[in-house]
Amino acid sequence: MIFGFLLYDSRPSQQTIKNFTQKQAPWIDELARGAGIYFFFPFKKEGENFRNPSPEITRLFNLGVSRLPGIILFAPPASHGKIISKHAVYIPLEEKDFDDDRVYEPLLSQLFDLIRDSIEISQNSHEVLVRIKDQLVRLRRKKNERAFASYIRKGAHLVLFELPKAILSSFSEALGKALVEKVVPIPKV
Repeated sequence: MIFGFLLYDSRPSQQTIKNFTQKQAPWIDELARGAGIYFFFPFKKEGENFRNPSPEITRLFNLGVSRLPGIILFAPPASHGKIISKHAVYIPLEEKDFDDDRVYEPLLSQLFDLIRDSIEISQNSHEVLVRIKDQLVRLRRKKNERAFASYIRKGAHLVLFELPKAILSSFSEALGKALVEKVVPIPKV
């Protein structure tokens, strides 16, 4: 099982991403369901009080908001409270790319295809994440094989993290807040 978040903050330069998620929520939902992952992104419904969970999520993965926007892919903790994988893949993106459908459509479509292909080939969540990271690095070097590879800012990073029990409860709380605050979840296919 793989989870993902599209992360961005409230800087004026990142309002393009907020507008993108508001307009393209059904399409993003389709991409995630097609890839077979749970994908979340900040989504504000008309008239509701909203707090973007991205800063808390970046803190959990030791990323810092200066690295936003981007997508983080990770495996959830196991039911016994231990992390299935010590890895997450962070894919930094450019704000301007969310303003042009000739950029974001192939970028996201092909990224989610790569995620789907990695899930189909790999045995477990850790292998899926390592494969995604390796494929992104390989595509970034070639740049021409897939359109989205040329748009990924600074390539993908394999972010090492270990969540002790204290952080695990923060993770659960942040994820719960994200869901309660109307972050759009993707139902299991």
